[in-house]
Amino acid sequence: MTKRNLPPLRALTAFEAAARLGSFRRAADELGLTRSAISHQIKALEGVLGVDLFSRDGKRAELSGPGLIYFPAVREAFDQIESQTQVIRPRASGNELTVQVYVTVAMKWLLPRLHDFERRHPNMRVRLSTSYFHWDYDADNADVAIILARKRNDDHYYRNLFRSHLKPVCSPDYLARTGAISTPQDLLRHKLLFVYSAEEDWRLWLKAAGLGETKLSSTLAFDSYLLAQEAAIAGQGIAMTIGPYARDELASGRLVLPIDLDVPHRHWWAFACRGTDRLLPKVKAFEDWLMEQVAADDDIPAAAREAIDA
Repeated sequence: MTKRNLPPLRALTAFEAAARLGSFRRAADELGLTRSAISHQIKALEGVLGVDLFSRDGKRAELSGPGLIYFPAVREAFDQIESQTQVIRPRASGNELTVQVYVTVAMKWLLPRLHDFERRHPNMRVRLSTSYFHWDYDADNADVAIILARKRNDDHYYRNLFRSHLKPVCSPDYLARTGAISTPQDLLRHKLLFVYSAEEDWRLWLKAAGLGETKLSSTLAFDSYLLAQEAAIAGQGIAMTIGPYARDELASGRLVLPIDLDVPHRHWWAFACRGTDRLLPKVKAFEDWLMEQVAADDDIPAAAREAIDA
């Protein structure tokens, strides 16, 4: 059987949403990305195909000639996948819980604790649905979610867990090689690594440090905090960590704080579920357990976990 010659799925997803909605911004909102991330994915797809899929001389995302030819086939393929997924997906049972969680949160915070939930609820089957891009709760595919609540749907229930805190991190070898950093201003001569669906992190931190806009790395951008942290450990530059997710690396000395300035993020990490499911036993059990874990986490400041039901 010959190998399929398909474009990257993420790029196709961005293209399909932008073409269907007629807007890069609306596509970004639907997929939980920034507009620049959508543009990045579509440019990558255009590079693979060797054609421009959109004309960029207006405010709307107008399809070009090749885009008009390509879109119906892509849309039909996505429609077929969505339709058949609903056909074969079994209905979740009362002892099966699907948790949507951002990949960095899963690896650096949830997984080390999950054995405790399994011990308390031995008959519960937990399925993790990890995401690199989706910040918003995907109610069609998960019972509950741990999300960075940038937007809130009136049909869903949210409970704040803790507010994220931003800190720049790098490896000690990187500092030894490039020289000490004494002030936030010194950072501007370094390569600043970033997650391309969360470019606002550096802007928030730099503003709090009394600095204006600055150029982020033009050669390295990542689709998760996990990868950005690993690049920082490898000495590729200075990354921005969010929340308590670099705790082990900082404790072991694999990462250090070039500037010890802790800046609260504008958004909260939150528990989310459908409003109609809030009191289901499996949902309530996970919410209660999650709140216990946050309260017991010494690396989350008390002021950052003054949770407010929303």
